[in-house]
Amino acid sequence: MQNGSTDNTMSTNFKKAIAVLLTLGFVVWLCMPRSGRPVEEISRTRFAHMVDQKKIVTASVAPQQFQSIYTVTGTYRRHPGGEPVNFTITTHLSEAQLNALLQTTPAAIEVPQLSARMRIWDIVPTALIAFVVVGMVLYQTRLGKAKATRKLKGRPSIRFTDVAGVEEAKSEVKEVIDFLRDPAKYQKLGGNLPKGILLIGPPGTGKTMLARAIAGEANANFFSASGSDFNEVYVGVGAKRIRDLFAQARKSKPSIIFIDEIDCLGKSRKQDQNGELQQTNNALLTEMDGFDSSEGVIVVAATNRPEDLDEALLRPGRFDRKVHVPLPDQKGRRAILQSHSKKAPITAVEHALNILAQTTPGMSGADLANVINEAAILCAQRGKSQIELPDLEEARDKVRWGKERKSMCLGANERRVIAYPEAGHAIVGLEQKLLPGLHKVTIIPRGNSLGSTLNMPKEDQNIHSKTFLLEQLRVLMGGRAAEALFIGDITNGANGDLDTAKNIARKMIHDWGMGKRLFYEPEKSDAEMEINALLTNAYEEAQQIMLDKRTNAEKLAERLLTEETLTREQVLDLLEDDRDVTSNPRQSITNDSVAVSA
Repeated sequence: MQNGSTDNTMSTNFKKAIAVLLTLGFVVWLCMPRSGRPVEEISRTRFAHMVDQKKIVTASVAPQQFQSIYTVTGTYRRHPGGEPVNFTITTHLSEAQLNALLQTTPAAIEVPQLSARMRIWDIVPTALIAFVVVGMVLYQTRLGKAKATRKLKGRPSIRFTDVAGVEEAKSEVKEVIDFLRDPAKYQKLGGNLPKGILLIGPPGTGKTMLARAIAGEANANFFSASGSDFNEVYVGVGAKRIRDLFAQARKSKPSIIFIDEIDCLGKSRKQDQNGELQQTNNALLTEMDGFDSSEGVIVVAATNRPEDLDEALLRPGRFDRKVHVPLPDQKGRRAILQSHSKKAPITAVEHALNILAQTTPGMSGADLANVINEAAILCAQRGKSQIELPDLEEARDKVRWGKERKSMCLGANERRVIAYPEAGHAIVGLEQKLLPGLHKVTIIPRGNSLGSTLNMPKEDQNIHSKTFLLEQLRVLMGGRAAEALFIGDITNGANGDLDTAKNIARKMIHDWGMGKRLFYEPEKSDAEMEINALLTNAYEEAQQIMLDKRTNAEKLAERLLTEETLTREQVLDLLEDDRDVTSNPRQSITNDSVAVSA
């Protein structure tokens, strides 16, 4: 966003410069003498010869801006009785030479006095050039200050109670708040807080809001800037903005300087050879060395790419503390949903938010806020006064996979090709022991997906066993197995399933050491053979399940063709399956297995 704005500004300035140059050229052209006859420019030697031979008929001597420089224009005859020829020469004439010219030339010599108007026209080009130069200097000076001076936000009203799902991060910065509130308590014991706090986490996890909450809790002034604000085409502008920003913060202490996307500003100097960026980075390093945290100024920065930052920026004494702000777990998602739904009229709000928190693993705080907003928009469009659980689930699916493509025209055969693979995913999933229970299966197209099977985890799980991953592979292969069994052919609809399965199998062998050998060199043929073996075994096991549960798969696919979407209860009632497929309290799911798309 900022980069687009900078490019537009540069384009506008370039157009203005071109317009000024064209104007200058036009003014100079206006000031040039013009005549109907061609004018011959003569040399100084020839001019002196013409004066001696008294060939000049008429002449006009005009003084120039520089002393003793004159422009002589007039006519002369190449031979007696010939036609007059126009001539001009600009040369240096001393007072003695000018007097000699007047005495020896019989022609009419005119030495005009410059009028006030002529004097103005003479100085216009110089004045315009001077104006442009001074304007560019002033613009560059203002350019270095503008973005920094506008970043004073005052004391934010956001508090820790407004920031949910990042409890560990909040606990790590509480002493910063206490220090800013009462610095004397720490200073009398010789204590100093970190000069800088680096917030690390994926986009949308609440890093900016957490920084605002720190300033709000500490009742400190909040200076906010983005890393791209300091990148300019002019060398030195970014460094000046850094110095101005820190100077403003020192005048308004206690204060917090927040730099978002600092990886745009503090890139490793080994990789980036841009002179402007290096100079700006050096200015930041110098400023962070040049102030003491006891002054009541603390720098908070945010990034989702810490590996790109310069090593000197991360050393102790600059960004001493690194606070990780990860994606929220189920409890955090529940708190975030509660925070963003305070003004939303949700029916059976506790139950609805619990279900939504369970079925949104991998979503950030920004995604969850978007889900609540989309649900409100959907209900407003339908004229409803209350938001219900189906509305929230539809909004969740829209945020994750895209809007329903109800206008997409699918033939009967295509709908059948979609329904049977989705039924295959569901049937194979019901036979697994560690995977979470089925939540919903649908053949309504969304985004790039023509159908999906959604599972509901009981809790978040960060460690996955080999058995769990093999079950995932079976479920992913269930769609291709059903396609081959019931359609009698294979299509490109399983592209997403196969890509996900390949990624899981590759990580199992190369990253997690779940093959026959603990470690494999990249691109080794034996490693690729093991990956193919995992995928082949998963496909064969899914085929066997399809053969054993063929009747159930057919019933489920036919029902999907008529109703398009089925919940877990509807599927179990249809299959007359009285097993509790979610009885294991440790059932969970990874982000890759939340949904299986056709």
